[in-house]
Amino acid sequence: MYNTLLIIPLIAPIVAAVICVVIPKLKEFVSLISAILCIFASVKIIGLKSSWFYIDVFSSLVLILIQSIYFLSVLYSIYYVRAIGHELFLRRRYHYALINLFAMSMSFSTMCRNLGLVWVGLEATTIVSALLIVLEKNKTSIEAAWRYIIIASSGLGISLFSIILFNKIFNTLDWVNALSYSVNSKAAIIVAALALVGFGTKVGLFPVHTWLPDAHGTAPPSVSAMLSSTLLPVALLAYYKVFAPTVVNCVNIAYLTCFFGAMTVLVAAILTVPQKMIKRLFAYSSMDVMGIATVGIGLSYFTPVALKAVLLLLLIHAFSKSSLFFASGNVITYLRTHEISKITGLIETSKITGLSMILSSLAVTGAPPFASFIAELIIIAASLRFPVLTAVLVTAILISFLSINYHVTKMCFGKGEKVKTSILAEFVPAISCVVYIAVSVLILLYLEGLI
Repeated sequence: MYNTLLIIPLIAPIVAAVICVVIPKLKEFVSLISAILCIFASVKIIGLKSSWFYIDVFSSLVLILIQSIYFLSVLYSIYYVRAIGHELFLRRRYHYALINLFAMSMSFSTMCRNLGLVWVGLEATTIVSALLIVLEKNKTSIEAAWRYIIIASSGLGISLFSIILFNKIFNTLDWVNALSYSVNSKAAIIVAALALVGFGTKVGLFPVHTWLPDAHGTAPPSVSAMLSSTLLPVALLAYYKVFAPTVVNCVNIAYLTCFFGAMTVLVAAILTVPQKMIKRLFAYSSMDVMGIATVGIGLSYFTPVALKAVLLLLLIHAFSKSSLFFASGNVITYLRTHEISKITGLIETSKITGLSMILSSLAVTGAPPFASFIAELIIIAASLRFPVLTAVLVTAILISFLSINYHVTKMCFGKGEKVKTSILAEFVPAISCVVYIAVSVLILLYLEGLI
């Protein structure tokens, strides 16, 4: 039974993609059914291990996030693709087919214990997601997709080189088996550094982050949600699979990881201040959170609880950020603008969209009592052994919090005109809000078990 469940997240989306192309009338229905099946299977296989797959706590969380955001993105696409009313780059059937394949490729990369197969899955996500970015026929989307392909593929080329060297020094591509091996510390740091740059390109780490704001800024909201909430954590998990076996051989790998994570947080926070486009603002917010998570992974070598905080941060980020992108999609279709300066009075325009954006903005920036606050607090506490790192993290998190919430507050309050809204469009971001609020309540109730 478990072997069957293992292949559902891989087979169901492929079958759904084929049906989308062959029987277009069923595209929404089969995509939703596929996502529901994948959620069910992912919950059932938590902790399962085999010769090909290794579903540890980190992988289990990312896998469940993939299927959950996959479901919500398909649901939101039903509204958004019809609402934009523009000439599409690809027919709708292909758009849904690609969403299914995007979820499948991320699941494959997450589940595999062989680093070579992890790389294949990530490379597949680049091809599929690049096509998804170009929903509408316009020059900006095509340029963003092309830039994304070049930068991401270049980064993955570097990560492939790190995997080849990994195989050379550990004599295996199985990262789980490599955990028990002892290797030369200089070789280990070279492998980890290359992986940090290579996989870090997909994570959106500074200075190889330049594709991220362009891709998020032009992609449809449902795709932006999947890119931010699931693809970035999948790439971070891929780096962790290299980090875990190498850091035990060279502590400098932990320092290097913390350094690039901290620089990413600081740069992202600064870049949120002057942003003028709503989705680019949220893109830099994703970069900010991934930087904090990367620091947490580095600190987990010294303080293991930091890894739990990373998982909690990724969980809250996935649902709060997807809610922000879905809400921004509502703004784009209701008000026909991407510019923050032209958006005002969202609470009056649509109470549910406005409230979803305010709550999600607070959650993603780590405001109490949301669980993201607890996660960031644990990571900051773990960083206290390095005062400079703590200072950078606290400064960057504060800048990001003030900047993002300032922009969102300006958009949500003030005078606004009531517009005709869609029940489905309002419902999807609200679901995301309910999830991260429920998680936050549970974490507050059982905080002792986390720490």
